[in-house]
Amino acid sequence: MGTRNLTVVKNSQGTTKIAQYGQWDGYPSYSGIQVLEFLRDEYNQQLLEAKLDVVEFITDEELDTIYEPFKTMDFENKEFLNAYPGLHRDTGVDILKVVANAKGIIKTVDNSDFRNDELFCEGVYEVDFQSKKFISTYNEIIKEFFLENLPTNEHYLTAMGVELETV
Repeated sequence: MGTRNLTVVKNSQGTTKIAQYGQWDGYPSYSGIQVLEFLRDEYNQQLLEAKLDVVEFITDEELDTIYEPFKTMDFENKEFLNAYPGLHRDTGVDILKVVANAKGIIKTVDNSDFRNDELFCEGVYEVDFQSKKFISTYNEIIKEFFLENLPTNEHYLTAMGVELETV
């Protein structure tokens, strides 16, 4: 079963540049930790912020044209995922790595409205370069962390209300 989520990135002017839907693993102990581990590397933050200019939201017409050759695909089709990671539900929070390592334009779908879907959107993981924060939302818990002072995995999970397993 999927834990649907949204990965959002805003540039230094506050404009949403990424609003990536993710079908799987949207809970804090996976997606939240993945974002934290990516952001803890200051070089990753710099790359991501610098590459936001190569991210473009795709129009419905462009999307129809891209989907045409893949109409009969199932969602496990790795050829489509590799060709268009910004358009695939399996990319999820890995969109941060895709954009940071981009060699050209990255086309994505603007799924911003999904954050308002109270039934299906279970987590939102936002990197806001204007406020310089990582904002994590899950189970009605919203926590903000400054990018220059990110918590440890344990502190993050505790803040998000996730019980830590004891050995």
